Amino acid sequence: MQERVKISRSTPSLAEIEGKVGIGRYITSTPGIGGRIKERDEDFRVEEVLDIRLSDSGRNLVIRVRKRNWDTLNFARVLSNLLGISRKRIGFAGTKDKRAVTIQHFTISNADEKILKRLEEVRLKDAEIEVLGWTNRKIDLGDLIGNRFTVVVEDAEHPERIERIADELREKGIPNFFGLQRFGTLRLITHEVGKLIVLKDYREAFWTYVAKPSELEDEEVSKIREELWNERDPVLGLRELPKHLIYERTLLQKLREGKTELQALLSLPKTLKLMFIHAYQSYLFNLLLSRRIEEFGTLREMDVNDHSDFRAVKGKHVVSSEEFSKVSEFNIRRIRFLAGKGYAYLALPLPGYETELSGWSGKVLKEILDQEGVELQMFRGDYPEFSSRGSYRTAEIPFSFEEFRHDVVESRVVFEFFLPKGCFATSFLREFMKSEHPYFLQK
Repeated sequence: MQERVKISRSTPSLAEIEGKVGIGRYITSTPGIGGRIKERDEDFRVEEVLDIRLSDSGRNLVIRVRKRNWDTLNFARVLSNLLGISRKRIGFAGTKDKRAVTIQHFTISNADEKILKRLEEVRLKDAEIEVLGWTNRKIDLGDLIGNRFTVVVEDAEHPERIERIADELREKGIPNFFGLQRFGTLRLITHEVGKLIVLKDYREAFWTYVAKPSELEDEEVSKIREELWNERDPVLGLRELPKHLIYERTLLQKLREGKTELQALLSLPKTLKLMFIHAYQSYLFNLLLSRRIEEFGTLREMDVNDHSDFRAVKGKHVVSSEEFSKVSEFNIRRIRFLAGKGYAYLALPLPGYETELSGWSGKVLKEILDQEGVELQMFRGDYPEFSSRGSYRTAEIPFSFEEFRHDVVESRVVFEFFLPKGCFATSFLREFMKSEHPYFLQK
């Protein structure tokens, strides 16, 4: 069990904030355009591109939701309550930012006329629901091709640098960092919870999720968390924590009912439980990617025992084929040629108990894990949601600059682009902006 430390408040820089989640490098040397994003929710628009077939009949009702100021998990929870059904009956392909206008698809399994009627009566602030049709299976992550983004950057100081930065990215590749949203945005503790679960320190994982304060969070809430972090008293938490912190309050209630910290964590929705381990893997990936950029300066250079993936086209969009293979002496010339043209991508491990430590990534990952006090076999947890065999992820974002648009009006820049599933618009834009403005702290 790790020793609990006292938390002190201070205001870190944006570089320090990104460093907390393993983001440590830019790949482009051209200075950024500056500016700010997410000044208003309407300035950050996301629309899902899905691979689903609709029909006039089926077991699952498909709806399209245009929402603002809603995170996906909370929307699914509220909708299930309004429809009087289990949250498990609502499927979706991935989570979306709260501070954005998002167009997202959901399925409602085993829907009938009563559900349809209730849907017609649903009135949710900042959410518009449209019934599209039926399908025979729930929407899940595999159905998502990617997302179209329209993002406004305000107060850009040097928009004339956009083309030079784009040219560098064409040559070196766009770093595929996991964005801050992956780690909880304000508190940035999801990966810390995941690490503690990997270490099987469930008690500390529980209290880190429920109570660990952050200098980035609302000061009043942070003070409550700080007291709760030090006291570890569920009655205090239930009395003081705001009502909107639903999952924290649910966990504390389980503890008050006599459950252990582990039993309380296991009561969380499956998607949230999976998120903890995935966030820790994402943190380790970001550290590895930062090291690769630091040592190589490009993502287009590959060596024997690296892993690679290849460009694919799905629904007219450039994506990853997700057919990862090891670079060998026999195929390295071909892969290097394809990588130089943007048709092959370096892939780095998302660590798990089946991850092979080989080549550059194996050596550096071993160093990182040693520093973390973690071994790969620890990812074989006691519960399926707390385990991972590991996988790979492209080190660069598969991207077609043919789908990239930008419009400049004085100091206002509107970017339009498509990103494959799992890729973050904020990670793409940070290379252009190189801004110190903490967009995620906007109210």
